[in-house]
Amino acid sequence: MPFTCVVERPELQEILLRRTGKNVRNDAGVESYVEHSDGGITAKLASGEEVHGDVLIGADGIWSNVRATMTDTPARGDESGVTYSGYTVFAGELNYPNGDPECGYKVYIGPQQYFVITDIGRGRYQWYAFLARPADSEANEAKPDGSSHYLQNLFEGWSPDIHDILRVTQEHEIEQRDLYDRPPSVFKPWTKGKVALLGDAIHAMMPNLGQGGCQALEDALALSEEMTAVSFRSEIDDALHTYRNRRLTRSAAVQGLSRFASDIIIRGFDTPCKLGFYDGAFVCENLNYAGVVTRLLQPILPIFFAVQFAFLYDGWRNEFSLDLKAGLPILGFGLLLLAAFAATAGTEVALLSTGAEGFATAVLGLEGAEVVATWFAEQSAVIQELLNSIGL
Repeated sequence: MPFTCVVERPELQEILLRRTGKNVRNDAGVESYVEHSDGGITAKLASGEEVHGDVLIGADGIWSNVRATMTDTPARGDESGVTYSGYTVFAGELNYPNGDPECGYKVYIGPQQYFVITDIGRGRYQWYAFLARPADSEANEAKPDGSSHYLQNLFEGWSPDIHDILRVTQEHEIEQRDLYDRPPSVFKPWTKGKVALLGDAIHAMMPNLGQGGCQALEDALALSEEMTAVSFRSEIDDALHTYRNRRLTRSAAVQGLSRFASDIIIRGFDTPCKLGFYDGAFVCENLNYAGVVTRLLQPILPIFFAVQFAFLYDGWRNEFSLDLKAGLPILGFGLLLLAAFAATAGTEVALLSTGAEGFATAVLGLEGAEVVATWFAEQSAVIQELLNSIGL
């Protein structure tokens, strides 16, 4: 696979600020905006100040006020279009001397949770614990001994690597947040007049593929190229619309893939079965459907990951529509996983299909997505009928 390195976000921000620092103002968030008949825009800031300009780019995150103004919807709440993913994440960042110099990114997957350890350079590490939980679990789930001990108990019996980094992480180095995302914005406006959205404001996604910030950077590159070519104010609307067209397909595909992969990891995979002689003793563990399927799929996963990362690394210039050769193997493998885990997933099949439908929308176009959506609905009904017939 291509060389990959992880850059800590504060360090990346410092790199960018060295180029743009003189144009950056802090504590100047946009609350709303007004478009004028002459084509100008007035942005109203949280401080009450008003700023005038020719173009407004809403890069203000998943709870975007610019998006709310553009679509006349609330920035937060059910009507904002943001949905709770079903997962909460604990994140830690620290100086850590015991990392593995041979592997910069490790993922440990198990039933209803998984753990990630990432080398972010210069002796610093990040880790993430993803847990399937109801919304607001941070307030509703007691942690009398702190988050580190809470997680050590949850991951009891897992790799010593997890427990080693959890033990040395101090409480002030740990944060917890619920994960929200949006469905692919195929039918939602990215632009309106001389206002456009960027990053999480338009395509917030699950973090398990690490693509939220990456896709925002791709947005910024495409937007910069289109706006640099503008010579007259009359060309701004078309330039923003072209930016949207260049980015819609790829961002929707990555959005759908992120949710799809996340749902499969959390809701599908189980502890692999173990049957045979280990260290001279006969072992029979987790001999159930999910455990057997997980064991059988383990040798195939490297192929899926290779295809997945090739897709993520390719096409970042957003010069062409999504390559079917790259997209279809991912979708096809995803369907295989859905079929394999259908008997254990039960009603969760409908949730899994949400990510696949979003991915299919980008890969196959709207008509193809309708076919896939219809297929998923039919298969979900058949599977549910089968489960009901056997009393599950």
